[in-house]
Amino acid sequence: MSSTQVPDGSAVPATKKGEETKARILAAAKRLIHERGYKNTGLLEILAESGVPRGSFYFYFPSKEALGCELLRAFRARHRAELEETVFRSDGPALPQIAAFFEQSVRGQMEGGCKVGCLLGNLAAELTDENASLREAIADVFLDLRDVIARTLARGQQSGELATDFVPESAAEFLLSVFEGAILMAKARRDPSALKASAQMLSRYLDTLSRHTGQDGPAERRVRS
Repeated sequence: MSSTQVPDGSAVPATKKGEETKARILAAAKRLIHERGYKNTGLLEILAESGVPRGSFYFYFPSKEALGCELLRAFRARHRAELEETVFRSDGPALPQIAAFFEQSVRGQMEGGCKVGCLLGNLAAELTDENASLREAIADVFLDLRDVIARTLARGQQSGELATDFVPESAAEFLLSVFEGAILMAKARRDPSALKASAQMLSRYLDTLSRHTGQDGPAERRVRS
C-alpha cells in the first residue's frame, strides 16, 4: 500500500480504496468530535465508528493531532466550495445571500436541538490554548468564512447595492463574531431564542449597509468621476 505524505505526516492514499478508508475515518471523526468534543473523543471510538482496524489508522495519520488538522483542512475546502456554489453566488445581490447564510445556520442549529453548537466554535473554545497546529487550522477556516462574506459585501458595494462608507472585512468580522456568540448561548441554554434574536438584529444591521437614495454610486463609478 503506497502513499505520499503532507507536512503534518498524514498520508495521501494512492488507491481509491485507500481514499475511501481515509474518508470514513474523517467522517467518523467529524461526527464524534462535533458531538463530544476533541478531548472526549478517543481514537478507538473513531475507529469503531468508521469500521477501520486500529493498525490501519496509523497508515493514514501519525497521531490524533494530525487527524484533527486533516479534518479541519477537509472541512475548510468542502465548506467554502459549498457556500460559494449554493449561497454566495457571484450572480446575485449581496444582502439576500448573507441573510440566507444566517437563516440556514439557524435552521441547522434548531434541527439539532441546539445541542452540538458550531464545530469550529467548539474546537476554538476547547483547544486554542493548548495546540498551535489545531488553533491555526481553526483560525484559517474562520478567516475563509470571513473572506467569503467580505467579498460578497465588496461585490455589493461595486454594484451600487451597498454603501461604500464601511470596510467589508470589518463588517464580515462583526457579523461572524455576533453569530458565533449566539450559537454558543443557544448551546448553553438548549434554546434557540438567542439565535433568533441575533438573526433578527443582524438583519437590521445589514439593512443599514444598503445604499440609500441620493448616496454616491458604486466605488468604481466614484473613482471615474
